[in-house]
Amino acid sequence: MKKIIFILALLLVFSCDYIDEPLTPEKGGAGDCVIPTFPINTNTKRNVLVEDFTGHLCNNCPSAAYTIDTIKSNIGSQVIPVAIHVTAQFAAPKTSGTKYRTDFQTTGGDAIKLNFAPSAGLPSMMCSRIDTFSSPAKFNLSIYTISSAVRQLIDDAPVVNMQIISTIDADNKICAFTEVEVLQTLSDDHSIVYMLLEDSIVDWQLYNGSGGDPAYSSGDISNYVHKHVLRESMNGWEGNKIIEGGATIGDKIIEGSSFEITNSSWRTNHLEVVAFVYNNRTKEVMQAVKAKL
Repeated sequence: MKKIIFILALLLVFSCDYIDEPLTPEKGGAGDCVIPTFPINTNTKRNVLVEDFTGHLCNNCPSAAYTIDTIKSNIGSQVIPVAIHVTAQFAAPKTSGTKYRTDFQTTGGDAIKLNFAPSAGLPSMMCSRIDTFSSPAKFNLSIYTISSAVRQLIDDAPVVNMQIISTIDADNKICAFTEVEVLQTLSDDHSIVYMLLEDSIVDWQLYNGSGGDPAYSSGDISNYVHKHVLRESMNGWEGNKIIEGGATIGDKIIEGSSFEITNSSWRTNHLEVVAFVYNNRTKEVMQAVKAKL
């Protein structure tokens, strides 16, 4: 009986605990990572996520990569590219010889291709996952349409603002946190995705010699520089839902994700984290950010 009274007394004490001001909710996913303090976000621009479905055995794909590089060079940091190596035909590693032995495929990348552009050949691209309303590859864009699609978005006022802080420790554990601030009233569920990329990987690439970086000749390129390659979908390709049923202007959410690197071939000084928020109903990416480790 005394034990029951003691427990009830504890419950009464803790039930009186309160917080003077509402906290920005932290939705979890980052384990024991320490939540950072974010400065005031003064960004006023919408960033554009460009996902490039590619493969080291796709001889047309260097032209798409060069097109994206050119767009980014002309526009700047508002363009956030991600190279997703997909399909067994074009991305599977060779099991013999010395060429094309690297496996750039990821489970998350395969799922993205399957869900957004299952029938699209390579190369193909998506611009902030805008639905093009074409069938059957509804989100698919080509090297001829990607530039205009990006430019249609870069002057848009952002619906949500984002800023990201990511770190890596001596044990190769990555901690990434993003502050999401609602700038316009939202009426749908929204989710956040974290991607881990590795940039400037020098490896083999098949190239037909047309439309790509003029620094490369045609054929089997041994020193091709693979940029912004998707290595891991840190919180799954669909991410975590952070807004349910909508949100009002001024709402802020801090979401974290962590990942421990076990592949010794990944160069930590070339890694970067990309985070983006998308509308669960339309699939459109509303805002994206990235940070180097």
